[in-house]
Amino acid sequence: MLNHFAEMTGNVEVLGKGLMLGLGMIGPGLGVGLIGSSFMNAVGRNPESAKFLGQILVFVAIVELMALLVFASLFIIK
Repeated sequence: MLNHFAEMTGNVEVLGKGLMLGLGMIGPGLGVGLIGSSFMNAVGRNPESAKFLGQILVFVAIVELMALLVFASLFIIK
């Protein structure tokens, strides 16, 4: 009986980590999409705004850092 409980606990741990990864990646995915969409909209309306590409890439890197932190937390949490 105790052995079966240990197996079930391991499965719940894997399920929890999978849910954490899946839900944790939704935010950065939406963030990168919104940043890219807004930038393309701005360039479409005013082509001069294409000079802000460097700043946009910094914002994308910050959002991707959040995704990396979610991924790294899978290995930290026991």
